[in-house]
Amino acid sequence: MAALHDSGEHPETSDALWCLRHQVADVDRATDFYVRQLGFRLDRQNPPHTRHLSSGGLKLTLSAGPSERNSMSDHCERGSEQRSRIVLHVEDIALRIENLKRAGTSFAKEMEVSPNGKHIQLEDPDGNRIELFEPSTLVPPSPQRMDSFRQFVNEWLAPILISLTILGLFLGAGALLLLVNK
Repeated sequence: MAALHDSGEHPETSDALWCLRHQVADVDRATDFYVRQLGFRLDRQNPPHTRHLSSGGLKLTLSAGPSERNSMSDHCERGSEQRSRIVLHVEDIALRIENLKRAGTSFAKEMEVSPNGKHIQLEDPDGNRIELFEPSTLVPPSPQRMDSFRQFVNEWLAPILISLTILGLFLGAGALLLLVNK
């Protein structure tokens, strides 16, 4: 398969990522949800069927689903299995959850905690999944700390382990000689 750009450059062309599009049953209701509940900015309106929103570097296009325009697919049917979702980075997930619950937002399940961070899923008014994610505060060790650890292993731990291994071999050999000489 040929590369899209053999030159290695990343020009702003039609094959560059533009946005994520969600089909919704009611564009105004969905826009209100994303702007008021999740803090998106309304960038552009193409009434009556499309709204362009953004949050940080994410561009989201909300476009009318089958209840407003028959030419769209039936993706908006509530309860249909959906594998993709928007993941929004948040600073204080517990506070965001509390504020969203107070505003009447329901969540797919409780917040989960993993080594990568905390996350929870909710749905927009049309059933499109959204994940709120607060990364873990665990910081990988710095190169300086790794160099200190390597130095410790090389200068202290490795010689001790080698000495214990040799001692074990001698003790094992001694025990074997005792058994043979009996």
